[in-house]
Amino acid sequence: MGKKDDYQFDYLDDNRRFADQINGALFSGKQVVKPEELEPEDSLNVITGNMEEKGNKRAESIRTAVDKARIWRGRKLHILVVENQNYVDYQMVLRNMLSESIGYRKQWKQKKRIHRDERDLTSQDEYLSAMGKEEKFAPIITLVVYFGTEGKGDGAGCLHDLLDIDDELKEYVTNYRLNLYDCQEHDTFNEFHTELRQVFDAVRHSNDKEDLRSIMEENREAYSNIDSDTKDMLKVVANIKIPEKFKIVEGGKERYDMCKAFEDMRREGYDEGREEGIRILIQTCQELGMSKKIITQKCVEKYEITDENAKKYVQEYCI
Repeated sequence: MGKKDDYQFDYLDDNRRFADQINGALFSGKQVVKPEELEPEDSLNVITGNMEEKGNKRAESIRTAVDKARIWRGRKLHILVVENQNYVDYQMVLRNMLSESIGYRKQWKQKKRIHRDERDLTSQDEYLSAMGKEEKFAPIITLVVYFGTEGKGDGAGCLHDLLDIDDELKEYVTNYRLNLYDCQEHDTFNEFHTELRQVFDAVRHSNDKEDLRSIMEENREAYSNIDSDTKDMLKVVANIKIPEKFKIVEGGKERYDMCKAFEDMRREGYDEGREEGIRILIQTCQELGMSKKIITQKCVEKYEITDENAKKYVQEYCI
């Protein structure tokens, strides 16, 4: 598991976020799954890509998914998080089918062991099936979450999309549909009630800083109180870095002011641009034969800086 995967895995380990991800993506924000109802469950390891055929270098470029599972009211909830910005897993449908099939077979094997120990199957059919006629399996619900920042994912949404099949044959071929949540298909994320809302906002608008700035202003209280896990998450999925100097410690808890960090980044960008403009002005004036005194005066007038600072720039940039 790579660095990005580690962050994703830990982030969804929080039951609040896990439940929020399920409720927001599958139930339009309705609080169907409660965090306190979730019980631990081992995730399935389903291999993606071909390590031997493609080699380690290629394998790193196609690392795509982190899985996290919980038991909810006897049902298995399974989340696959697709986080790589430049890669869409076109065989995701097949991987999900395999993952769920393995999960159901695991349930069957558990039943088989119990019946073997109890010797309680009476009919020949039940004995050969290693399960009772009336027994049921717990449903497995898989949600695929796409965190890509380079546009909408364009993979298949169901098995039929992957098949070269005529329309008249479709009704005879069993279909399998993905539960897919692609944040690029949404403009708002009001259905989420944890920090996932800020994460999805940042990913969705990572290529438009003005849109992101506007969203942050509208939700300044939330963005001024980002927890450390969300800070790390924003760094790996949206390349948004919040320096440690914006950390706030209150009541023994660490929070980060993303709004101030964003304003600081904008200001630094402005200062860098202004300094480059001053350098160009000074060198242009010098090429025109102007004296240092006149160049200094022009810097003061154009960039509204003090005479002292203007002299420092002239001293630094004059050839």
